[in-house]
This record gives sequence, structure tokens and C-alpha cells, in this order.
Amino acid sequence: MSTRTEQSPAAPGRRYFYRFEELPAHTFTRTTTSRGTVVKGDKIYVGLVNKPRGSGSQPHRHPFEQFNYVLKGTLKACVDGEEQLVPRGGLVHIPADTLHTIVATPEEDVVFLMVKEVTPMGTAGIPEDPNAKGPRYEPGFEPAK
Repeated sequence: MSTRTEQSPAAPGRRYFYRFEELPAHTFTRTTTSRGTVVKGDKIYVGLVNKPRGSGSQPHRHPFEQFNYVLKGTLKACVDGEEQLVPRGGLVHIPADTLHTIVATPEEDVVFLMVKEVTPMGTAGIPEDPNAKGPRYEPGFEPAK
């Protein structure tokens, strides 16, 4: 085990260990139901994300690569026109600038580990429909008005 020295690249007070449940949760954007916690590294974000059943993101894209690893439930993912159900243990790869939408199937909430590149725009994506007002909902899962 090494100790920090003046030659160490680590900044004083830098944090190395985290517990997602101790971090503040937030909603990612207005066009998704994704809510969770994120740790920002120098080059990547890692987040623990929840999508309530029957809901998810509007079709969108972002100029950074993303991976989602499903820990609980099943995602219905459409990436570049290819749709697939992604159950627990499955991984979704979203290349940079690729149109995609991801929703939790109606059976249960989904929890996944998200990994994205750090960019000036944070973790947000750009909706394909500029008039999108809110998240995507499967039929019967729209919020009560």
C-alpha cells in the first residue's frame, strides 16, 4: 500500500469511495423519468439510475457514448432503430450521436448502472422532437392530470 507523496497526481481532499444511497438523487432532464445519483470522475460519470415501470425517455441523442447495465427489471431499448428487451444482467451500448429511447417495461421499476463520458452538457441529451414536453410513457402509465 502506498501513501500520498508530493509526486502523487491526486489532489488533496479528493474523494475515492462512494455509496450511492448517501448521495443526493436528482431527475436527469425534463424528457425522462430517470432519477438517480451520479458520481463525476475526471472523464466519466457513473450513476445508479431508477426508471419507474412503464416510463422512460423521449427519443434523444447526445454527443457522448453511454453504457447502461441493468441491475433490476427489464428495459425496452431502441438504439439506432434496433429495439430489444434488456433484462437484468444485460448491457445497452449507446454510441455518441445515436438516436435512442429507453423505457422500463410495465412489470416493474428498473435500476441500472449508467456510465457516460463527462461533457460540458452534463448527463443531458437532446430530444429528437424539440416540442417534447415531458418523459415518454407506455400506454396506461401516463401521470394523472
